[in-house]
Amino acid sequence: MKRDFPLVHPRLFPGLSPRLATLLLTTLPLPLLAEHSTPEEINVTGVQTTGELSLAIEPAELPVLDTAELLKRVPGANVNSNGPVTGIAQYRGLYGERVSIHIDRAPTLTGGPNAMDTPLTYTPPMLLKSLKVTRGIAPVSAAQESLGGHMTATLDRGEFGNSEEFETSGALSSRFNGNSDGSSSALKSTLANRHHKVTALASHDEGDETRIGDDDDIGGSQYRRSRYDLSYGWQNDDSHFEIYAGELDTRDTGTPALPMDINHIDGDMAGTHVSTTIGDVVVSGQLSYNHVDHKMDNFSQRTAPASLADYRTNNASAHNTAWTFNARWPVSNGYLTLGTDGNQTVHTATISNPNNGMFEVANFNDAERDSYGIFSEWQGEIGEWHVETGARVNRVQMDSETVGASGMMGMMAMNANLLASAFNNGDRDEDFTYLDLALNLSRVLTDTTTLNLGLGHKHRAPSYQERYLWLPLTATGGLADGRNYIGNLDLDEETAHEITVGIDWQNGTAWLTPQLFYRRIDDYIQGVPTTDATANMLSTMMGGQPALMFDNVNAEMYGADMAYGYALSATLRIEGTLNYVRGKRRDEDDNLYRVAPLNNRLALIYQQQAVILAVESVLYAPQNKVSGFNQEEKTPGYGLVNLSGSYQLTPQLTLSGGVENLFDNRYRDHLAGYNRNADSDIAVGERLAGPGRNIYLAATMHW
Repeated sequence: MKRDFPLVHPRLFPGLSPRLATLLLTTLPLPLLAEHSTPEEINVTGVQTTGELSLAIEPAELPVLDTAELLKRVPGANVNSNGPVTGIAQYRGLYGERVSIHIDRAPTLTGGPNAMDTPLTYTPPMLLKSLKVTRGIAPVSAAQESLGGHMTATLDRGEFGNSEEFETSGALSSRFNGNSDGSSSALKSTLANRHHKVTALASHDEGDETRIGDDDDIGGSQYRRSRYDLSYGWQNDDSHFEIYAGELDTRDTGTPALPMDINHIDGDMAGTHVSTTIGDVVVSGQLSYNHVDHKMDNFSQRTAPASLADYRTNNASAHNTAWTFNARWPVSNGYLTLGTDGNQTVHTATISNPNNGMFEVANFNDAERDSYGIFSEWQGEIGEWHVETGARVNRVQMDSETVGASGMMGMMAMNANLLASAFNNGDRDEDFTYLDLALNLSRVLTDTTTLNLGLGHKHRAPSYQERYLWLPLTATGGLADGRNYIGNLDLDEETAHEITVGIDWQNGTAWLTPQLFYRRIDDYIQGVPTTDATANMLSTMMGGQPALMFDNVNAEMYGADMAYGYALSATLRIEGTLNYVRGKRRDEDDNLYRVAPLNNRLALIYQQQAVILAVESVLYAPQNKVSGFNQEEKTPGYGLVNLSGSYQLTPQLTLSGGVENLFDNRYRDHLAGYNRNADSDIAVGERLAGPGRNIYLAATMHW
């Protein structure tokens, strides 16, 4: 069974299968998600609830620096921001390691212990082809661990040609952001015929500190990032092959919500993907390798500590090798997929003091986390229902080398040695084995309405920080609550039971995609007050507060989200998203940390041939349901107005621009971190303010 996705002109996107239950966010902002072609082909929607949709890309029109910011336009999704290029993806209240993110089919690697190089920072918006968010329960074939959802970012490596003759194509884009006096540029160039394709990508982003008013700045919010990529692809009627290599180069970039800033991030990526059809069987495989060198410090981009003894540098490195192999063939009015995958990762981080050669802390020492999986998935028709069901068995193996510290004095040295000894004598080698299950059902009820149901049983083993953070520090994968944490070698894996219920409704002029969800998580991992007197004493000496220890608790999350739209006329329409999520403990009277409040986006869009104009309203409710254990602060609600527009001057040249935060409102995003930079106009310990008015201009030239 196949059906059209409910858009204003559904004939443009025939044959979309509801089994995927996938949201696709193309890389234009909501008012600009359109093809600049003939009027009857113009079709705009911010998100898609079923199937996959690819639209023309005008990357310079994006007023965002961090690809993660695009998630704010997807039902259920949001972003935790600790700096200009450190957005942590959030989906239905879960974030970090709980949300699976792939780049070009491969699992991502975050090199730093505090997630300064978040997964989506490796995909600058100007080089992005698509960002797909699986709505609801991800199929077991999508990722090894997808308890909190699954996303895939794909770079724009061009297309194959239609003939034997080689042709060149590409785009040159440039954008200026007035708020940070920032500039972004990108080049995409492809040489291809019907069988061969070579593509080179390059981008550079650079800017000063973010302004939050006429005279105020967010100290330490400057950025400088470059990204390069070279790929080769080959195809014939039955097979496809692609190989790529890339580099991320981030320098002198601030992270004001964290205790250190980015000195450099050098990330190297390489991978290949192959697929072939043998009779009725489609066989595909993927292999990737990532390596990251990351240096951060607390003195070069912010006011240095008063004492030379408090200068700190953290040198971190990480690498991973990941693979997937699967086969798919027709079985029982559908298709059966069998596959296996793996991901081997190693993290190391060493803290030092440039003023004291004797001071050294093995923050993490060859912390290994290797995961291996096998899965089976069937999708097809049973009566009136389209069914996607699968099972996966994962085994996660974790281990760490011994740790230690030198160069400390007095009680601090004694306590650190006690903690290191306890860790080194503990059970660092641990295996986790579990079964994941997923079932997604879809049924067409009427010509305008489709019912979608989902059931999931998912797991997640602890991260390396949650097990191996032996010294009370803030190296917590970007939690950014200002607290010191200590790991726990006795952690169990998280177990989630989830149900989703939703509908896709559309008629000739309107669409609505509400979905309800409930997720019960046993052994949810979060920080709780520790009874370890040694850890508390050392944490109080270093940070003024006792430590929190990662531990298993019980939690639940529930809510609703949807996309909606209505065509007022042939040239005027409204589009929006509405999101609500509630997260709380089941074993204590407390709320979960860093959960987005009720929010809504609504855009009024005018589109006439080559012109698109839009005014957008962004509304966030207050968030009063905050985590007591994390000492999380409440935030008031706020509203913003954004303006945007684009004009296709010629078939090759598109101009665009807009104003974000038109009225220059001062506001605080609840998912932003707390300021740790004394050079800012925001007090240390206060939540970071949102950007002030930003006027941006952009141009894209195609050939």
